[in-house]
Amino acid sequence: MNQIKFRPLRMEDAWFINNLRQQEDVERMIGGVIRPVSYERDLKWVEDLIMKDHQHMIYFAITPGSSDDIIGYTSISEIDYRNGTCFWSGIKVDPGQAGRGVGTEVALKVLKYVFEELRMVRCKAECLENHQAALNMMLKVGYRQEGLMRKTVYKNGAHNNQWLLSVISSEYEEIRSKFSL
Repeated sequence: MNQIKFRPLRMEDAWFINNLRQQEDVERMIGGVIRPVSYERDLKWVEDLIMKDHQHMIYFAITPGSSDDIIGYTSISEIDYRNGTCFWSGIKVDPGQAGRGVGTEVALKVLKYVFEELRMVRCKAECLENHQAALNMMLKVGYRQEGLMRKTVYKNGAHNNQWLLSVISSEYEEIRSKFSL
């Protein structure tokens, strides 16, 4: 479980992020609007993430354990310190990394950070109803399905349902033990 690591985003990561956004097959499987984004806009976005002190969201570059080269990114948002809740906003990884356990390892590292560093009591996540790989990965690491949110995302020419999932702190202790985190 040490094939990846997290590091802060860097300005040079904007190139990778912009190229990843251009891959429609990736964009079709995640929430959010598919739209053209210029490299300059992504450069400014990355700069804002680096330079502004965002208290309610955190972005990590995902790198192979053996280098600092970015292979994807993940984020935690809606961080509510008062109530101890947050939203794992998802993961975007180079499609060449699919099926290698990267998503599972990212999900576990995010949970470890959320519960051990941020001291949250609940972490929620969402995925499109038909994104079976994402749903399976989240269930595998210990997320529990709370329900199906109907018609929450307009994507691929239709209004789509999304699964709402979560992990609470008592469940994290079981996950931590099971995966030796």
